[in-house]
Amino acid sequence: MAPFYTFTPNSTSISFPWPVSVTGTERVMLSAQGNLQKFLSAFFARPIHVSLVYSNDFDTTPSGERTPTLTPNVISASRDRPALQTRQVYLECEDKIVCICTSTVTMSNPHVANLFLVEKYPIGQTFSKLGQTANFELIEVGFGEPPKGTLESKESRSVVDSKPTDNSALWRKYRLFVEDFECEILEVFPLRQMFSFGEAWLTDSIPKTLPLCAIVPRMSVQAVLLIFCCLAFATWLALLT
Repeated sequence: MAPFYTFTPNSTSISFPWPVSVTGTERVMLSAQGNLQKFLSAFFARPIHVSLVYSNDFDTTPSGERTPTLTPNVISASRDRPALQTRQVYLECEDKIVCICTSTVTMSNPHVANLFLVEKYPIGQTFSKLGQTANFELIEVGFGEPPKGTLESKESRSVVDSKPTDNSALWRKYRLFVEDFECEILEVFPLRQMFSFGEAWLTDSIPKTLPLCAIVPRMSVQAVLLIFCCLAFATWLALLT
């Protein structure tokens, strides 16, 4: 696969095999690299709040075995025995959930573990405190419920009320990493309507009659082609009469 982000002195490019019906606004959000809260705040022109659903801490062994712990391994965190946390948070705007973030975070030195586990900085802000730009790898993008086994947990919750084939929700799986700090993250945007309607979605004032530009992004390519063929045929009949 080609690098996600490339640049030259004269050009910049984002390259990924996006699903056909992903909109421009959605591609921007799916391209966020540890700064999704900032993008969402700019989009809605409101603060984005983080609400913790759960967090589980683990001690690890050189062989990769995990042992649940109530006292995270901060002082002795190392590359052989990293501290590890699985967690889920909601990103909320005006009391609405705009994203569900489920992550596995690995910390391989005491300074990083202290920032994240003790001082409680969120993932994106931890990279900022480290003064480093995270490496980014976008692994997968899809619609509806994420595939089973994708960072799932017994405590994981979902507000996606849709079938796996439904296009009403959008999700991505990706990695952010620097030396001694690595995060594998699944983000679910419960309703794609938020990106079509913005303010109206937040305030529950979406018009009952939807403009075509708001409907089309949620439809399959085949459905869009069928509609335009029908419109063209109707126009042709009208001209004949």
